[in-house]
Amino acid sequence: MVTSPFAITIMLLRSCGATVRKARPLKLVNRYTSFVTLKMSVSRNPKIVAYSSEMNDNSAESFAAVFRQHFPTADITVLEGGKKPDREHLKDAEILLMQSSGYEQCIEDAKNVKWIQFTSAGFDGLSSHVKRTGRLPPCKVTRMAGTFSTVMAEYVIANIVSHERKFSTMREAQKSKRWAKEDVWIFRPLSELTIGIVGAGDIGCVVAKHCKSFGMRTIGLVSRERSETERSPYIDEYRLLPQLDSLLSESDVICSVLPSTPATKEFYKEDTFKACTKKPIFINIGRGTAVKSTTLIKSLSNGWLSAAVLDVTDPEPLPPDSPLWDTPGVTISPHVCGYVPEKWLTRLFISNYTKYLKGEQLEHEIDVSTLEK
Repeated sequence: MVTSPFAITIMLLRSCGATVRKARPLKLVNRYTSFVTLKMSVSRNPKIVAYSSEMNDNSAESFAAVFRQHFPTADITVLEGGKKPDREHLKDAEILLMQSSGYEQCIEDAKNVKWIQFTSAGFDGLSSHVKRTGRLPPCKVTRMAGTFSTVMAEYVIANIVSHERKFSTMREAQKSKRWAKEDVWIFRPLSELTIGIVGAGDIGCVVAKHCKSFGMRTIGLVSRERSETERSPYIDEYRLLPQLDSLLSESDVICSVLPSTPATKEFYKEDTFKACTKKPIFINIGRGTAVKSTTLIKSLSNGWLSAAVLDVTDPEPLPPDSPLWDTPGVTISPHVCGYVPEKWLTRLFISNYTKYLKGEQLEHEIDVSTLEK
């Protein structure tokens, strides 16, 4: 059974030695806190509230001991999963631990919150809330960046190798008991391939690092110029957004690591992949909203793309009647490429919680000012 990042982190939170309460859900009152800039002042024993619409309380127990060892007096309330959050508990919370998708449900009643820790690298729920209301968070917000990059890069490498070495062809030949050497013996080694990474941020640069270890050429697409100190040694060339076509035309593999923002929605237009001259494989580990299903299907049927590996789709879960399921060349995974060992999430939260108690800069803080753009 796969444990969600939130459930894993809840296991850590419930390890605190103080009272861990199971809250009864109450009806939300539709009010909103005025947003002001707050100076962080850390109490000695800040109240932590953890909430997720997908949380399973029982799955958190085995993770509890870890956090207790570090913070035996911590005050934590775990709200019952799958139900509306209890405003009576939220109103006194200083720290919220939640999935980004639960942001809108909690923020209206969390009138004293000073730090929100998301349990994923993405923050779609926050972005969509700001877009809809124009209201920025009243506090510091951090995400689990840096935690998922390595396993996501491994997912990319695995699918490149599988595509180039024709593993799916081998599987089909095995089913029919056919020694299909003539179908699979010709392939391209990774050292001869170029990967275009669309969204060469933290995760994209780790993908590039893994690709360089196999001798691949790497091109990174970014939204602004990078200074010498900002550039990754694993990106051979940086390209700006107007140079997307040149990246596509030179790439044997296109890896999309775009987040979900208004600027990236349907980033790949209907004829974007027409610029692909090498029939690349398209791997999406960012967000499904960056490309429509119809765009991918058209690009595959026209031969602009040779294959598509989709860990993310729009919508999610992908409905059974989506034509993507039966489109030749498409491989779909259920948004799992970033699942990590629970100890990795533990380390990051403990690190940030320790910094918070000391009044230090938190790791992976979201620049909320960019959400208005």
